[in-house]
Order: sequence, then C-alpha cells, then structure tokens
Amino acid sequence: MKRKIPVFIASPEDLSNERKAFRDAIHQLNVGFGDGANVEFEALGWEDTLASTGRRNQGVINEKIDRCEVFILAMHRRWGQEAPDAAPYSSYTEEEFYRALERWRREKFPEIFVFFKRVDTISEADPGPQLKRVMDFRRELEDTRQVLYRYFEDETSFVKEVDSHLRAYTKGELPKADVKRDIILLPSAALEEIEKANVIALQNILEAKTARDAEKEAYLKVESIQIQMAEDAANLSREGKVEFARQKFAQLVIESSDIRVLYLGYEFYKRTGDLDSALSVLQKWLNLSGTDKKSVETASAYSNLGILYNARGELDLAEVMHQRSLDINEALGHKEGMARDYGNLGAIYQIRGEFQRAEDLCQKSLAISEALGHKEGMASAYGNLGILSAIRGELERAEVLYQKSLAIVEAIGHREGMADDYCNLGILYQKRGELERAEEMYQKCLAINEELCHKEGMARDYGNLGAIYQIRGEFQRAEDMCQKSIAISEALGHKEYMASAYGNLGSLYHANGDLKRSEMMYQKSLAINEALGRKEGMSNAYCNLGILYHNRGDFERSEVMYQNSLAISEALGHKENIASDYRNLGILYQKRGELARAEVMYQKSLAIEETLGHKQGMASVYCNLGTLYNRYGESERAEEMYQKSLAISEALCLKDGMAVVCSNLANFYRARGKLELAEEMHQKALL
Repeated sequence: MKRKIPVFIASPEDLSNERKAFRDAIHQLNVGFGDGANVEFEALGWEDTLASTGRRNQGVINEKIDRCEVFILAMHRRWGQEAPDAAPYSSYTEEEFYRALERWRREKFPEIFVFFKRVDTISEADPGPQLKRVMDFRRELEDTRQVLYRYFEDETSFVKEVDSHLRAYTKGELPKADVKRDIILLPSAALEEIEKANVIALQNILEAKTARDAEKEAYLKVESIQIQMAEDAANLSREGKVEFARQKFAQLVIESSDIRVLYLGYEFYKRTGDLDSALSVLQKWLNLSGTDKKSVETASAYSNLGILYNARGELDLAEVMHQRSLDINEALGHKEGMARDYGNLGAIYQIRGEFQRAEDLCQKSLAISEALGHKEGMASAYGNLGILSAIRGELERAEVLYQKSLAIVEAIGHREGMADDYCNLGILYQKRGELERAEEMYQKCLAINEELCHKEGMARDYGNLGAIYQIRGEFQRAEDMCQKSIAISEALGHKEYMASAYGNLGSLYHANGDLKRSEMMYQKSLAINEALGRKEGMSNAYCNLGILYHNRGDFERSEVMYQNSLAISEALGHKENIASDYRNLGILYQKRGELARAEVMYQKSLAIEETLGHKQGMASVYCNLGTLYNRYGESERAEEMYQKSLAISEALCLKDGMAVVCSNLANFYRARGKLELAEEMHQKALL
C-alpha cells in the first residue's frame, strides 16, 4: 500500500497560476516518481473548502493544515487577504503559516517550505504596505533560520522547486534550515573603492561646510549616505543577512548615480542569482555612462553585460557586448580593458567550438598582460590557453599552462584564480585516469569556492566530484553531488552548468538502469546545449543518447546519435570525443555482427587514446578488442587484450571496468576448461 503524503499550499491571491501549477506538479509526481517510491501525494488548499462548502471556511482550512505532512507557502507581492477574525494575525495566509509553524515546534511536523517569487528592484525600493510585509517576512525567516526558503522566477521554476523539494523530502535528503548562513562576498577591490570614496566624501563635506556652500554640502551628504549604505549592504551580505542587504541595494540602485555603488549592486544580484535585477542595474549604469560614449565606464558596463548574457546562455548578445567593450578600449588605447575583452571573446569562441579564433584572442590577451606586467591577466590567459590545449588532446602542454597560471595566482594570493586552476588540473588528471589526483584538485577547488561563497564555482565542483564518484561506482555520493550542482545552477540561472549537471545525472541514472529518467536528463542537457550553441556539450549529449538507445536495442537511432556526435567532434578536432565516438560505433557494429567494421573503429579509437595517454579509454577499448578477437576465435589475442584492460582498471581502481573485464575473463576461461582461473575471475567480478 502506498504511503499517503498530504501537501498543503498556502498563498495570497496574486499567485493563482502557481496554485494551479502546484496541483499539476503533484499529479505528475504521483504518475512518475510516486509509483517508483511507493508514495502518493495529496494536494490540499483553500480550493477544497470552496468545493465542499461553497465558501472559504478558515476552520475547515485549518483542519487540513493540522493533518498535512508538508506545508508549502508561496508569496510574491501581496501579504494576503485581511483577517479581522484571525487576531493577532493580519491575514489568513499569515495565520496558516504560523499555525503550521506552531505545530512543527510541537510535533516536528509538517515539513515547511517557503517560496518567494522574485520582485523587481523598483518595487522593492518603494514597496508599499503589502510588499513591505512580505519583505519583512523574508528577513524574519533569514534571521530565525527555522524554515527553508527559496526564490523562483515563474511558474516553470516554481514547479521545479516543488518537485525537487518533495522528492528530497520523500527520500530524507532535505538540507537543514538551521545550517550556516548563506553569505555573499562581494569583490574586495570594489569594496576598497567604496571605502576610499566614503573617506573622500566626508572630507569634501567638511570642505563645503567650511566654505559655507550649503547647496554643495547637501548634495555631498546625500552622496555620502548612499556610499555608506552600499558599504553597510556589503557588510550585511558578508554576515549572512542577505535579505537586509537586498533591501538596501534595491533602494540604492534606484536612487544612486554612483557607478561604484551600481557595480556593487550588480555583483550582489548576480551572485544571488537574480539576473534580471543585475541586468537592470547594468542598463542604468550604461545610461549614466552613455551608450555611445567612449569611456572606461561605458566599456566596463558592456563587458559586464557580456558576462551576464554569457551566464544566461545568450552567446550572441554576449559577443556583441564584449565586442562593443573592445571597440571602446581599442579607441581609448586602454590596454588592460583590451586584454580582458580579448579573453572574454576567446571564451565565447571556445564554447562555440571555434578553437583557432579562441586561441588567437587568448594569445592577444596574454601578450598585452605580459607587456603590462598584469599578473592576474597573464594567469587568466594561461588558464584559457590550457583549456584549449586540453580540448585538442595536448595534455602535457595543457598541464604546463595550468601550472604557470597556478604559480602566478598563488604568488599574488588570488583565491578565485587558484580555484579555477585546481579545477582545470582536476579535469586533466581525470582524463589521464589519475582519479586520486583529480579528486584532490576538485576538493581544493571546492574548499576555496565554499570559503568565497562562489556559488558558480561550487556548482561546477560538485558536478566534477560527482563524475569521479560515479567512475568509482559510488553512486549515492555521485547523485548527491549532481543534485547539489543542479540546485545551485538552477538558482543562479547558469545554463552551461545546468546542462553539464543534467548530463552527469543522466549518466548516473543510466548506470543504475533507470533509462527513462536517464533519457529525460540527457534530453534536458541537449536542449540547453543546442540553445547555447555549445557544440562540445551537444556532442556529449548525442553520445550519451546513442549509448542509451543502443542499450534499448534501438540500433538505428543509436547510430544516428553516434554519427551526430562524431561529426561535431571531428569538426572541433576534439580527439577525446572522436575516440569515444569510434569506440561506440565499434560496439554497435559488433552487436550487428559487422566485425570487420567494428575492428576498424576500435583500432581508430585505440590509436587516439594511446596518443592522448587516456588510460581509462585505453582500458575500455582493450576490453572491446578482447571480446571481438574472442568471437573471431583468436584466443591468445583476446586474452592479451583482456589482461591489458584489467591491468589498467586495477591500477586506476575503476570498479565498473574491473567488473566487466573480470566477467569476460571468467567466461573466456570457463569456455576453455580453465575452471580455477574462471572462478578466480568470477570472484573478482563480484567484488
């Protein structure tokens, strides 16, 4: 019998669409997840009392709250319907929330989730009584830390929040509400500028007062107050009082015309995942500095717009913004800005697979940074060039470039740069099959990003660690990491990381035999990568779908996916992916009985893997060749290939690889009457 989980939704009247979407989400959960988890969610809300009594009866509603197992509160701009009969509460929504909270304090039930729909900065700067109550309530939740709360953008993201939280609740995987505060660290250089500006503003006020210039003194006092507010907001976000900081920044970005203040506001909104507000701040910045004006401030506004559009996956717009910034910096002869713009444009071309254009721009960026002696710029260029070398399979050159970058950032104490280099080195060691070194690098990277509260970096690190744990067969740890990565990426709206995390989770479900969920994740990853024009990501998604269709026995669709992947990989010159595509096609042809075509694919794949020094890939191909030669009846060659595969898998602690090759060897020896060896391999396979 299925476990019943009553879920009550409370909300003011301005979220009627979300209430309907909530019931649809519950239905979808019951059809899919509920059947597998042996649970059935029951949607409850005030609509049920209307259906049964013809009126909204708060007493009946309260009875439903008293029996629910999960209580969801959704809020936007309104505090709720006035409730003169519900004192001391000012609205029925407030009464419903605190009734659930009081029950939780007594019984530890129901589980409570609160979701806030984002509000634009203009409204938050001048909220009015209803929205002000909502904003005060957000601050209260942040202060007390008794209840989990999250933001959402629209109906689609609301449904995602409901879906993921109910799944996590059912599996007992919810984070605790009273964990360490979620702090936001803003760029230290920007804070130093604000602190200097504050000192200068106070000096200027004193001079104006001495000169008895009342008008100037009044103007400078307003400027000083705004600068002090910006400093206070930054300090509040660092202390974990993010809702207090949000309210201060909302007022500041509407009232202030100081570019330094606007830059802090932009960074705050970007780092909290409120990309719409970050965009509105940059648009104001651009209006103040002049859209057509050739100034460093205008170039910086365009550069930051490029970074923001890149994070949203709008690569064409990102390129336009970075190119505008570059045009201005070139006209000004502003070398440092030019180096930054070349690097940013190079990163876009790399995502698109235009590797030669990307390298040309990275080399330009490096040359300028070296001429200026700008260490941070040099380190960034070395890192970008290392990524391009790794994509081309030039792993030794990539490692040299990463180490050069790391040496610089360690010398200047640039923590964020160190995290990037550790991450890149981890990816490189993983490609070589050096999983312990890879994990060490990823953990170093994660430690820095957690220290800096750099959410984007944390999402990437969790995904990378998940891939390591999956290779080792530690599936629960792998899924935990993937889910953490997805949660952060979705909250930030970072499309590239979302695509990567969905792909990783799809591979994990595939390994566990859950092909339906696996395909869903792969398709999500593919859709995002196609929208981004991210060719490498598209290739990976096609490859994963090909493997999945192959396992289902749909060989025709499988070959189409493999050929799609191969076409992109060859166009990009991505040797590692080319090797993988050849190997997959070899497996497919072998399954069809086309052994000669299969061997050609395997040998092509092996040649590339050996050139790259990619041991994990070599182990896989050796195992495939062993199976092929066994079918040919070439016993000696078959055993040689199996043993080569086993030696590498054991050296790398590849549990899945060891299990497969040991199972193959057990069958091989059993067919030849070598029963002791067969039993030995069988036992190894079981381990």
